[in-house]
Amino acid sequence: MDKDCILKIKDEVAARRSFDGTLVAVSPESDKIITLNESAAVLWSLIDGKRDITEIITLFAAHFGAETLDEISRIEKDVVEIVDKFLEKQLVEII
Repeated sequence: MDKDCILKIKDEVAARRSFDGTLVAVSPESDKIITLNESAAVLWSLIDGKRDITEIITLFAAHFGAETLDEISRIEKDVVEIVDKFLEKQLVEII
């Protein structure tokens, strides 16, 4: 996946945040219910159809206070893995 691609949550996906910070998303296309932990829910909130992956990584890293190159590199890897799962589960799309 190119880091300059822009992601958006698919229109038909429904999501609801629970009191403990987790988020539950349902994709009618895949007929799956996915529970996202708090950090994945933060990532989810950054996917707005305007930001590219690079900007999402930057904002995600800032949210969690990543400062060193090692921390940012680890976050970049994690974001790409999570986004790949979102794509696989048909929750988001590249526009």
